[in-house]
Amino acid sequence: MNAPKEKELAESHASSPGRIRLRGPLGEALAVAALLVAHVALAESSLVRENATVDEVVHLPAGITYWQQHTFRLYHHNPPLVRMVAALPAVLARPVMEPVYQQQSWSNPDPSPTTFSQSFARFNSDRYFDLFTLARMVMPVFGVIGGLVVFAWSRSLYGTGGGLLSLALWCFCPNILAHGRLLTTDAGSTAVGVLATFAFWLYLRKPGWRRAVLAGVLLGLAQLCKFSMLVLYLVWPFLAVVWLALVVRADERTRTIGRYAAHGFLVVLLSLLTIDAGYFFEGVGTPLGRFEFASSSLTRPVPGGLRQPPATKNQLFAMMWPFRENRFRGTFLAGLPSPLPSHYLLGFDEQRVETEGIPVRLSRAFEALGRGDLDAARAEALSSDRSVNGYPVYLNGELRRTGWWYYYLATLAYKLPEGTWLLILGSFALLAIVSRDRASWADEICLAAVPAVVLFSMSFLTDINLGLRYVLAILPYLYIAAGKVVPWAWGLDGRRGHWARRGILGSLLLTIAATATIHPSYLAYFNVLSGGPDRVPPRLIDSNLDWGQDLINLQDWYRDKAAGQPIGLAYFGQINPALLESRGPVMKWFIPPVRPGGLKTMGDPGAPPLRATGPAAQLRPGYYALSATIVQGLSWRIYDPSPFVWEPAWNAAQDAFSYFRMFTPIERIGHSIYVYKLTDEDVARADEEIARPITSNAR
Repeated sequence: MNAPKEKELAESHASSPGRIRLRGPLGEALAVAALLVAHVALAESSLVRENATVDEVVHLPAGITYWQQHTFRLYHHNPPLVRMVAALPAVLARPVMEPVYQQQSWSNPDPSPTTFSQSFARFNSDRYFDLFTLARMVMPVFGVIGGLVVFAWSRSLYGTGGGLLSLALWCFCPNILAHGRLLTTDAGSTAVGVLATFAFWLYLRKPGWRRAVLAGVLLGLAQLCKFSMLVLYLVWPFLAVVWLALVVRADERTRTIGRYAAHGFLVVLLSLLTIDAGYFFEGVGTPLGRFEFASSSLTRPVPGGLRQPPATKNQLFAMMWPFRENRFRGTFLAGLPSPLPSHYLLGFDEQRVETEGIPVRLSRAFEALGRGDLDAARAEALSSDRSVNGYPVYLNGELRRTGWWYYYLATLAYKLPEGTWLLILGSFALLAIVSRDRASWADEICLAAVPAVVLFSMSFLTDINLGLRYVLAILPYLYIAAGKVVPWAWGLDGRRGHWARRGILGSLLLTIAATATIHPSYLAYFNVLSGGPDRVPPRLIDSNLDWGQDLINLQDWYRDKAAGQPIGLAYFGQINPALLESRGPVMKWFIPPVRPGGLKTMGDPGAPPLRATGPAAQLRPGYYALSATIVQGLSWRIYDPSPFVWEPAWNAAQDAFSYFRMFTPIERIGHSIYVYKLTDEDVARADEEIARPITSNAR
């Protein structure tokens, strides 16, 4: 069955007696509008009930600086488009910024986005949460864009019924709802990326200059959302080859190749111009040899193993730069003007450092340099050791420094609803059992290419096992492809058709029920088969479960259940609990006791923060609230309860609070913050575990 035939069947059966009737464009438009309105309503009603997550705290202040200062020097870790969209309402709300720009976190040559975000919080403490809510409220626009593309692409292949099923899967996906409310780049890049690829697919169907122009501009906009969208520069040429091989007639291929080449040059040129315009052309034309890079991709070992690096307050660069230098320096490429903005290149370099990991030999070389042993530093820097240290990563109760190749497969298995999985697997099965022509196969390959490349690259080419959000971009293609089950089922007669149609509707209802059940805590969604969000131990942590989103909900619980009582707090987030004062009485909180060696001062370990309170000396009966991520042992920055210490004061080591795994929470706030009420017996039982020193940063 080819794509036009599938569409024809879907349309004809949609008007059959006893079935859903969507007569004409008006009925179709109303159905699409209803699904999108439901999606936006779910997202908006959810975002007002949670506070900013770990990454959002930095994204919003950085986005404000882009509008006000016309420079992208602050937090160029990802391209700026999504941040700028989110920040615009906050800019119009006129936050207090002048004293923030007077801080060293802005004036330093290497501005610290984390420190800048803390200054932003301090000077806007009275409406800090309101500013984030205001900015977040525009984010579902990306969900609407993505939904329209999912519907349009699926409809063009599988008819109105297929399009509506695909759109429903998108609109009621708990993961799209989770990230589509946040001031982060994941949902925005997902929506704009699939929009760009849809435009390129339309171009392949009917090549022309206008469609090439549209594809080029949208490709550039996708690059302005997230660096992971660079995969489109690899995927699109592959799709063009597929189209040539399967769709274009043999006698037209030579002429078509020439057309593709001309149009392709225009697409790439327009995408580069769009990127440059998105950065206000800042730093475009800077000679390549002038940049200070750190990643292995853009650097080479320093001749002799050691150099005097430029001054920097960035600890990562301070560790890398003495031993690595710009690979273009000293070559004929050094004077070549960069066709891309300087902060785009520097941000890409930072991302490469993140994906490559920190070479162990450079860590040892930096330690030797700190001891003044220059010979040892050179030897370590030039050693053949290629091992790296990456982020601590977690899966199924295990925390370690190296990832799992199957991490993202497992994450998808855990975090997609069972009903969605049934429809996706059904669409996979139809590829094997339904015959189709070459053009239809080309369409299916266009849907499969981005998911395949993203999943392969994240699983085998990086060691970043941090969250589903890193592969969120594959979901729209899976949902579009799932639309093919509709024309197939409505094309069956008798009992087979009866049960196939009910199976589709039942699967969709399962997905909707899963989303309704977890509302409004979409980040914490896990399907029933995985054990749900409250499984012990959790399947996943960090942005899959606990990203710091429930601090305000903890305050509400405290006001209702424990007001006035001291509560131990170890929070995985970047919001100082003192900011809760703007929402009412602040919790009376303290840092729970830590295991020996579990808490160190940030910065100079020999200089504790002035007038800091520090952790409690011993565990006592009473209330304690700990983020799930910290309970499972992830190291993190901890705030001090002293009113004189504003920024995070302590680094909690891995397993600093591991003894709380001995206890059962009496409450799970949003599934992400565990509340305990310890008795005298609990305290006595934990004494031995608390006294056990931390000897390793790995479990």
